Amino acid sequence: MKRTWNIIALFVICSFAIAIAFVLRNESAGRQISKPLEQGNIKVPNKRTLKYNTTSALREEIINHWATRKTEEWTDGEKVGIKGSRVVLGSLAAGKRIDEMNRYLLSQKSSGTAGSRWLLNPNGGYNFNTMACTPILYFFDDKPELLYPETREHLANNILTIQGSRFTRRVPYLPIQDSENHILMAESSRYLKNQWMKENGEKSPEFDNKNNGVEKALISFLEEIYAYGIYEFNSAPYLGYTYCSLLNINEFAENDEIKRLTEKILDRINWQYAFSSYKFKHFPPYRRKFGKKFKTNLDLDYHTVMLKIWASLYNDSLQINISRGHHHALWASLMSYRPPDEVLEWTLEKPYPYFVKIGYGYNSCPGIYSGHKDYLISAGGANQGKRSLIMPKPITLFLDDDASDLNETFHMYGPGEDFMKWNNTGVYQDFACTKGKVHIPEGKQVESTSDNWKVFSISDSIFLAVYSDTELGIMVPVRAGSAEKALSEILSNNSDEELLNTQFKHPNGNLIEYDLDSPKDIWVIKAVNKEPVNRQFHSWPFFEGNIDGTMPE
Repeated sequence: MKRTWNIIALFVICSFAIAIAFVLRNESAGRQISKPLEQGNIKVPNKRTLKYNTTSALREEIINHWATRKTEEWTDGEKVGIKGSRVVLGSLAAGKRIDEMNRYLLSQKSSGTAGSRWLLNPNGGYNFNTMACTPILYFFDDKPELLYPETREHLANNILTIQGSRFTRRVPYLPIQDSENHILMAESSRYLKNQWMKENGEKSPEFDNKNNGVEKALISFLEEIYAYGIYEFNSAPYLGYTYCSLLNINEFAENDEIKRLTEKILDRINWQYAFSSYKFKHFPPYRRKFGKKFKTNLDLDYHTVMLKIWASLYNDSLQINISRGHHHALWASLMSYRPPDEVLEWTLEKPYPYFVKIGYGYNSCPGIYSGHKDYLISAGGANQGKRSLIMPKPITLFLDDDASDLNETFHMYGPGEDFMKWNNTGVYQDFACTKGKVHIPEGKQVESTSDNWKVFSISDSIFLAVYSDTELGIMVPVRAGSAEKALSEILSNNSDEELLNTQFKHPNGNLIEYDLDSPKDIWVIKAVNKEPVNRQFHSWPFFEGNIDGTMPE
């Protein structure tokens, strides 16, 4: 008997130790509350007047991608069946393989639980599947020729099993908040399952979202996201699942306040994308998935695929393709949400030169962008400690070319390769600096040079001046009649090379002062034209800067 109790005690201790380890590893995956962010001086647009086509070659390609794939059997474990559910969704949307898809759904059933997967929740992550299956129920429940009545009932009762009044933000069996995408997938599934059951005659109070607490809790969570911003911002892969959950809610929820909140959240993150991308090249810092290295393809995140679908629906003649993210692109292809006019305009073309700082709040790092119709400088951010889960990137220059990988771009970071030590926030209007060398992509022709300076052509009358030394990198777009003229102006403005470690006088008139050894929680830029700047980026608003073209050239 004593041995039995010892074994039980050992199991409890081990479980507790593992739980603590889980908390320490993932405590920042749940939001840390500080203060709501201010909007800033750049408003999120909401005007929608653009005319979209009902379909496009890219949309048809995405639907066909799933309508022609093999299904898969569901097994216990995280992300169970998500490919199979997308095959069903794509096939029914295409009107193909109807009998096969109905037989497939009838052969499956719930095989997991909601929430993050860990020791005491070994079959967690089933919300990946319920989020993906919810549109099948809503899109086809009144189309018995596509979703047979018996299949519909089986789907509602035996597959969409996250239901009832137990709205939760917690990791199962742990007193901490689960990650943002898990909460949204699980609780959007719960809300929409309850709503469907009530609409279809279910009288049980557990399905009454207005009175069982689910509607109130979902609104509260969405209000929090709107006040503080997306926690897992720019995250690959997690933002994609958050995105699809928000689109589900926006498409199918009958509550006007919930639809309004999801639309506002979607509009804001799409506005962020419009400033932080250039011709669908997007390489910002992000929170989660945290690792020792980052991938170098410039369309890494799943945000890009959404905007590509909407852009194709607006103008099918655009040459757009998708190399990854087909599983999320299906949502943009099927849902009715469309971004505001200005979001699409700024994504496809940059109407004016601009400089924008995007705040992401407490224990985070900002997005900082200097853009023009011919280029975009994208800041790389800074890690705020391992538990911040911030993955910084190099400061990257996007040009109007076919670059698809980081190595094909001008970029810089340093010193060294340990991103935990980087502060890659040294970006201002038409200027970027860091404590490291500049990577010059292979094949770029030098137009003019002097000592550590090299000048390259960007477009007609715009040149890129690069200064690259062991512990100092500078990238400067310059308007000039020639490369020689651009270099001459830079050298005359910055005759004392030693001062380049702390300041740069731009040909456009700006005197930019900076500290390359800045702590990782403040902006590298110190002052502009002798005016100190707000370096405490944790308190920056959602959007701040200039987008009306009135900046000095």
